[in-house]
Amino acid sequence: MRGSTLDVLFVSKPLAPPWDDSGKVLPYLIAREIRDLSVAVMTPRGQPLNVPGVHSEELYRQPWSFSVPMRDKVKVMFRLMARSLPPVVHFFFSPNGPTTFAARLVKRRHPYVKVVQTIMSLPIGADAMDQGIFGDVVITWSRAAAERVSEVVRRKSIPARILHVPPGIDERRPMTPAEKRATRASFGLPPDRPVVLYAGDLEFSTAAYATAAAVPLVLERLPAVFVFACRPKTAAAQSVSRDLEARLAGPVAHGHVRFMGSVGAFADLLRCVDCQVLPAETTYAKTDLPMVLLEGLSAGIPAIVGTGTPMDELVQAGAVMGVPAGSPEALAAALIGVLSGPGRAEAIAAGGRDFILRRHTARGMADAHAAIYRDLLRGAL
Repeated sequence: MRGSTLDVLFVSKPLAPPWDDSGKVLPYLIAREIRDLSVAVMTPRGQPLNVPGVHSEELYRQPWSFSVPMRDKVKVMFRLMARSLPPVVHFFFSPNGPTTFAARLVKRRHPYVKVVQTIMSLPIGADAMDQGIFGDVVITWSRAAAERVSEVVRRKSIPARILHVPPGIDERRPMTPAEKRATRASFGLPPDRPVVLYAGDLEFSTAAYATAAAVPLVLERLPAVFVFACRPKTAAAQSVSRDLEARLAGPVAHGHVRFMGSVGAFADLLRCVDCQVLPAETTYAKTDLPMVLLEGLSAGIPAIVGTGTPMDELVQAGAVMGVPAGSPEALAAALIGVLSGPGRAEAIAAGGRDFILRRHTARGMADAHAAIYRDLLRGAL
């Protein structure tokens, strides 16, 4: 039962639809699932979060995704500095100079407030992480991030406690064969050919190019269809998309490749494919364990990912298949094995789904956060 006095304030991107950014979705799921603490969140004006017991502070002008304009950042900072705060304040951002500077000012202004910091995504450069730790408690989504943060904390003698909490998702129910056929028809996809989904970024890794280069190698063996459903996060994404379409003009013309861009009913598309690929060499600008990957696994969609990233923990757990990042040949071989081997896709899918439902649920994530907040409120951390 949530009380009337606020326990925790979330400082994050605006928690409002569209739910297309893990920086919004993960704080929302935590706030929604926590049962015994009072949480305040930041939302756009006129769009309070419709969750019983959650207080909305309507600060943002719009429900921004991916990046927040400076004007809104200043408004958030003014709220943190000028008004009283609950006992715990939780920041959800990737390490960056401006956020770190602002958070340290808040800590000086409110010295008795406990500050929690979640590393939403590992930065590429070492400097950003070296300068980006400010929380009394630092939460990471992956083991790789926990190790990297721990090294920085030890080397720089930062008085912070590092805790690893696996990211949680809402379960995506697997589709029946009839549902898959109907859903594919709604997207103009064939009912009887293997469909491969790439839903990663276009500009921050080479994964899209590796997937594109694997297309002709797979088509030599299987009449597959590749779907690129990528949200353009930056202006550079449009240029990459045009380049990929030019490279794959032949397969596009013959119906073997579809470029869909942003998809409104993306959850349905995700659940109707046969395999998801993310052969990335970095998870920069994504959650360390990308949510689209976890959601697909929960829906029984097998996945192939690049090794050498935080996603390695999913490979080691047997939840996904791993291939050398940036190797079209390795990706093609893995895809052919998954899509053509009798029962292979079903076995991989079952293992992945079981793992996600045991380790990566929204409720489990929220329970872990609630335990951290309770310890902070009673001074145990």
